[in-house]
Amino acid sequence: MIEMVIFDMDGLLIDSEQMYQRGWLKVAKNHGIALTEADMRGWSGQSASQTMAKLVAHFGSATIVEEMKEERELFIADELTNGALKLKPYAKETLAKVKEKGLYCGLATSTLKKRGQMYLDYFELAPFFDVVTFGDDVKELKPDPEIYLATAAKVKASPQHTIAAEDSLTGAKAAMEAGMKVVLVPDQSLPANHRDPAEIGLTPFLQGKSLKVLLDFLNTL
Repeated sequence: MIEMVIFDMDGLLIDSEQMYQRGWLKVAKNHGIALTEADMRGWSGQSASQTMAKLVAHFGSATIVEEMKEERELFIADELTNGALKLKPYAKETLAKVKEKGLYCGLATSTLKKRGQMYLDYFELAPFFDVVTFGDDVKELKPDPEIYLATAAKVKASPQHTIAAEDSLTGAKAAMEAGMKVVLVPDQSLPANHRDPAEIGLTPFLQGKSLKVLLDFLNTL
């Protein structure tokens, strides 16, 4: 029995990962700091603390990193205004199907509330969700399971009866450790997502190249 489906956002519902990389390249250039796509490949698939440590090591200080993050947020807002950011295939169709089937629908994203809410408003996704948990709503980010457990708890859904849809192994590990059924749709723009799920001891409940794999399953319920 399935009670709930929880979705990640970046790379799963929204095709944002390559935009984030373009943002880092732009702000690094503005600061006169050398940065390549190869450098950024070493950041993907990491926890928030691991990524921050690598950013500080590359850019020189936490202060510079925070300045660059603020500049990157402006870049992201411009990209959104210019229509450069798109939904992933089958995103709205799958969300609508969850609601049609009478299941709870949740969002569990490490993205902070300010940007995450901007995405929800822009793409008109908010009405699909019964509950939303942003990165600044929890103490520990993925791969810690806290964000998934907190999202399910808001509607008293059993983790064992909850599907978690993810694009990254970092997020998939969080969902797996929360005791949920993992649907893995790897975002192929990130090299870290090309790894075998078995590396983290995961056998996905479902795995596919797009959210259609989840949509097709929901149609069988």
